[in-house]
Amino acid sequence: MDTKDQQPRNLPAVDVDYLVFSAKDYILALPCFNIIQIVDSPACTAMPNMPPYVRGVIDFMGAPIPLIDTRIRLSLKSRQEEVTDMVNTFSQRKQDHLNWISKLKDAVEHDKEITVEKNPHACAFGKWYDTYKANTLALSSYMSRFDRPHKVIHDLAVQSEKLILAGQKQQAKSLISAAEQNELKILIALFDGFEEQMRQSFQEYAVVVSHKDRRFSLAIDTVKYFEKLDEIVHDVPFTGNINDKIVSGVGRKKIGDVTDEVMLLDLDALLDIDVDSNSGLV
Repeated sequence: MDTKDQQPRNLPAVDVDYLVFSAKDYILALPCFNIIQIVDSPACTAMPNMPPYVRGVIDFMGAPIPLIDTRIRLSLKSRQEEVTDMVNTFSQRKQDHLNWISKLKDAVEHDKEITVEKNPHACAFGKWYDTYKANTLALSSYMSRFDRPHKVIHDLAVQSEKLILAGQKQQAKSLISAAEQNELKILIALFDGFEEQMRQSFQEYAVVVSHKDRRFSLAIDTVKYFEKLDEIVHDVPFTGNINDKIVSGVGRKKIGDVTDEVMLLDLDALLDIDVDSNSGLV
């Protein structure tokens, strides 16, 4: 067995305050006595020879300190990558609807069967939209603006089909043309504006931490609260795809009728970084 595995872990105590925060779907905690400051989304400078979970360094009170991506350290997708994936997906969903309207116009113009998806809940965007939960009120408000133009666009296929069957092909073409200048433009503008909304809503924080004469920072999603935990359990088996080597146990905190299960980070394990001392990590 590796000698490092034989060393005792840092076991957190129940009689201290903790900073409880989130990284993706996980709730994490650090003892408050390790925390120097929490700052908003600091600029980060990439550095060579860093592990993949170290983004680079940030400036803190005139000194460079490493910024560890908590998500990546847990073997999760980084928040930056998650936003990029969402933006790329929305770009494809925009193109889907441009292709949809072109196919509808072609069918009407050339007297073909209208085969485009008529149900706004059944297209790729509609399926995603019906289940998506925004993480901020601003993003939720923005997303609600998709509902009407998206439904109107899909309803074009229904209305056009009715007009064609009634022998009113020109009226169907006019209906589509009017929607292109109104609802489709609105829908495309919403798709185009999604990236900025996402990046505003997915701002991060950096928790500046001091541990054994080392200063570093952790990129986190949201700050939940500063409080003592009701209970701490060590040596809890974890399931899933996270890196549990940096977790020393689970804390529990009752908030109203809900009990938060909080993963307690082991700073010794978190900082087990084998890189050149000139990198700024030691």
